[in-house]
Amino acid sequence: MYDVVVIGAGVAGLNASWELARRGYRVALVERKPLEEIGEKTCGDAIGVHHFETLGWHPPEKVIEIRYRGVKIYSPREDHSIVVPGEGVGVHRKKFGEWLLKRSLDAGVELYASHVFLSPILGDNRIEAVRVKEIGRPGTKELRARAFIDASGASPALRKQVPREWPIAERPFITDYNLGFREIIELEKPLEGEDKHYAIIYMNTEIAPGGYWWLFPKRGGEVGNIGLGVIWSREGYNPRHNYYRYLKPRFPGRVIHSGGGIIPTRRPLPTLVWRNMAAVGDAAYTVNPVHGGGIGSSMEAAMVVAKHLSEALEKGRVDEETLWGANIDYMRLYGAKQAGLDILRMFLQKLGNEELQWIFEKKLVSGEQIYELGTKASLAQEIVRNIVSFTKLLRKPSMLKRLIQVRDYMSKAEKLHLDEYPAKPSDIHEWMSRVEKLYEEYRALIGFDPGPRVPW
Repeated sequence: MYDVVVIGAGVAGLNASWELARRGYRVALVERKPLEEIGEKTCGDAIGVHHFETLGWHPPEKVIEIRYRGVKIYSPREDHSIVVPGEGVGVHRKKFGEWLLKRSLDAGVELYASHVFLSPILGDNRIEAVRVKEIGRPGTKELRARAFIDASGASPALRKQVPREWPIAERPFITDYNLGFREIIELEKPLEGEDKHYAIIYMNTEIAPGGYWWLFPKRGGEVGNIGLGVIWSREGYNPRHNYYRYLKPRFPGRVIHSGGGIIPTRRPLPTLVWRNMAAVGDAAYTVNPVHGGGIGSSMEAAMVVAKHLSEALEKGRVDEETLWGANIDYMRLYGAKQAGLDILRMFLQKLGNEELQWIFEKKLVSGEQIYELGTKASLAQEIVRNIVSFTKLLRKPSMLKRLIQVRDYMSKAEKLHLDEYPAKPSDIHEWMSRVEKLYEEYRALIGFDPGPRVPW
């Protein structure tokens, strides 16, 4: 009998496991990958240093491949750019995951590597155990625990199998995700100049519809993490196809690693907890909706959930009422910002290259404002308000109208998730209806087709 079973050994699952084990709880960690592959993940590998300041710890230097001065964003024609200040690091994703794993194991976590999650075992309207199977071996195992955490990724293994009436089982739309593909390349021609000190983002709706493409330097510019993300939509955009068509010819070199994945780019789950389970990381959409970065915020969500789960275990009662404070804390820490940025995300996804180019040329927003927008939810509407004021001077009424709408709906979304978030679980369903109505209104206003619900 465990105190907690965690499904998934990504950064969120590993941080949650460590947070609980170091407090003295018996934790089982289930991961389908074999031991030697834990830590591998297709992503941009970049993390803002401010996340580590929130977490209260920093990774060792051995896992850091580069320190960024900030982010540099290029216009569609690549003739204008905005530099967003803010220190960040580029990690060696595999080594970073291995370090997180070792830290968890040293704290006493019991690892079930090469084990596939099969199903939850329900009883008395809660999870009693989970059924898992070791790959390549006959039979199954039942892992019993007082609580369970789903950290299994964008297609959540546990969460999608709990009763649909549980609000934690919410199913999003396909357009709430981006599909990504990237390669890590030892470049024939290393990057030179200022660009090698920045994580570089390129806005181009032809190359990356509904997303962007990136070049994140490593090892002083000798290596590049190069990839793109496209919106998952009815149009069926293929990130791998676009990568090989547009980007591969630009960056010759030796491929070190390649792969694709799915990234949630929306507001967080309406609740991270229900009954005796929780969800963190991609399984709970704890990812920035605009730039898709999720390493830092996923670990922050895991920290918050682990804190409240630890307190509930100490009290001897684990349910949505004893865990509810995790939602309040996460909304204050990151979730309300995500809610506002979800509105901004849809606005940006409706813009074409000409409009994006115009925004860069007219310098409607500064790098400092983008940094504030990305890190402090409370300043989001103020920044958009500044942009609106400047747009009035340019006498572009169509853009002015849309920016006013963005400002208003961002403000409403943030207020719903911060000031008006339900104080108790019994109010969650009514609140969810209000949230869905707000986002439906905005989608209708800008003609945004959300597509069907995800198939899981």
